[in-house]
Amino acid sequence: MRDLSWGGPRARALLHDIAADAAARAGFRVAAIEVVRPQGLLEFVAITGEPEGSRQLLGTGSRLEDMVAAIGGGEAFGSVTFVAEESYAPGLEERLRDGSWIPDIPRTDDPGDWQPLDMLVAEVRDERGSLRALFYLDEPFGLKRPSRAELEALSPSLSLTLSTVVTVIEREEFAHLVRSIRAARRVVQSSPARHDVNHLLREARETLLDALAVDELEIHVFLDEEVDQPDSLGLEIDGNVCRALHQAAARAWTEQRVVIIEPGQVWGDTALAAEHADWFTEPLLQLGYEALVIAPMGVDDDVLGMLLCARRTGSRRWTDGEGLAALELGHDLGRAVANAHATQRERRLLEELRELEAARHWFLRELTHEINNPMTVIAANAEFLATNPAADDRDVRRAQAILRGTERLGDLLQGLSMLSRVSDPHRPPTMERFDLVGVVEETISSMAAVAEKAGITLHVVGDTTGAFVLGDVREIAGAVTNLVDNAVKYSDPDHEIWLGVERREDGGLTFSCRDEGIGISEADQANLFAPLFRSTNDQALLRPGTGLGLGIVREIMQRHGGSVEISSALGHGTTVRLHFRP
Repeated sequence: MRDLSWGGPRARALLHDIAADAAARAGFRVAAIEVVRPQGLLEFVAITGEPEGSRQLLGTGSRLEDMVAAIGGGEAFGSVTFVAEESYAPGLEERLRDGSWIPDIPRTDDPGDWQPLDMLVAEVRDERGSLRALFYLDEPFGLKRPSRAELEALSPSLSLTLSTVVTVIEREEFAHLVRSIRAARRVVQSSPARHDVNHLLREARETLLDALAVDELEIHVFLDEEVDQPDSLGLEIDGNVCRALHQAAARAWTEQRVVIIEPGQVWGDTALAAEHADWFTEPLLQLGYEALVIAPMGVDDDVLGMLLCARRTGSRRWTDGEGLAALELGHDLGRAVANAHATQRERRLLEELRELEAARHWFLRELTHEINNPMTVIAANAEFLATNPAADDRDVRRAQAILRGTERLGDLLQGLSMLSRVSDPHRPPTMERFDLVGVVEETISSMAAVAEKAGITLHVVGDTTGAFVLGDVREIAGAVTNLVDNAVKYSDPDHEIWLGVERREDGGLTFSCRDEGIGISEADQANLFAPLFRSTNDQALLRPGTGLGLGIVREIMQRHGGSVEISSALGHGTTVRLHFRP
């Protein structure tokens, strides 16, 4: 005998009232209803007449096959079967005593008297003919066995009662399915399940076992990546049959139905039935499975897997409502699998990107370090040769060319080192409040000689009072210097450059650098921030540069939550703005 819990209080109370009314009309003191549970059990859900010890039976289960065997030994009168005490098969009485109520009435030798083990039972079946419950009448008033005429008249009078019992059972089971679907939905939408497919499948399996009231359940996922595929059913399905099941699941998803496999019979898929119905017969019988149900799972038009649900022999048959519930759960689980799979891929890609980024920073650090030492030696020797009185003019020119090359290489290494530092997430900027106008004025002072040598005039415009921002003053000064250096480099003699700080309406600050230089074509503007990019403009290519400056400026501004804006036209100058957040 097992403890169970079918239905809610309202459904149980309703069945109790139905049983009491039927007993009174039929002339019996006691009536009881046992519901067929999926695992081949019967559960007492209503007992009327308050027989002694009956309350302890409510919520307990007994084996359905024992009661079916007892009914088989009785005599049927329409929907009602009378089982006399003397008709029990050997050993059956002992098995029934464990899960049944035996009335405390005397046993007599009179064949017309009602005996303690006499039973009047009606099978409660649904529209498909599936057994859903057993309805019992016991202890007739006067304790006399009903006559044949009385038994034959009893069946029609109970028809409405039995159909009402079916309605209550189906309604309550539908409510249970709804609750189970909601519970399963909470599981597949839980935070851990959203990020790991295998964790999701483990959690979902435990919940779905209860939600679908099955004995065993496997969840198969049709993904290229490695996913734990359980073997809890023990069917040892070979490759050909497994592929056929996958194809059947795809067809079932398209047609939104389930496939039911029973020994020797497949329902819902003619192709699977024709090819492999015989294959399933022996494994199902050996393992004691009465039915194997395939419920597809997927999202939109894509089938992503299937649920394999098994019930053991003696269980009640799979209902249409359970099929709909399995399909609904297939939708929920399919969406969860797709989301978890996508999240796993995103996490792997992010991890790969982090590894690549770390490798890039390491490479840049090592590159600048390894090249800097020999470059210093080359520069020192080239300078010695260029200033050596004994060197002829040709050797001096060669030494000076080497010096110019080392200078350009030094600029490139300095730029690479700066780019590596400002793009490293493990080296955040040192944040402090500082005066942006002061940084601009210092930059003008440091660049004045370079600009004057090139014949270019620098101007400070806009607000020159204190304009404070939060950031790394060293990095921001580097960004401003980079922009001014570019403006000077790509301007011609007698050009002017205007530098200034503006206050925006949102409370933020903007530094702008406007020149009259050669400008940037629209095509080149799309690639300005790419590392080592040089303009395709012939005039720009004649001027020295590494192609790293603007990329460094953008990295610095992004680290500070700001942005870079460039407006330019070929031959009409360039304006670069650094927008600082409020």
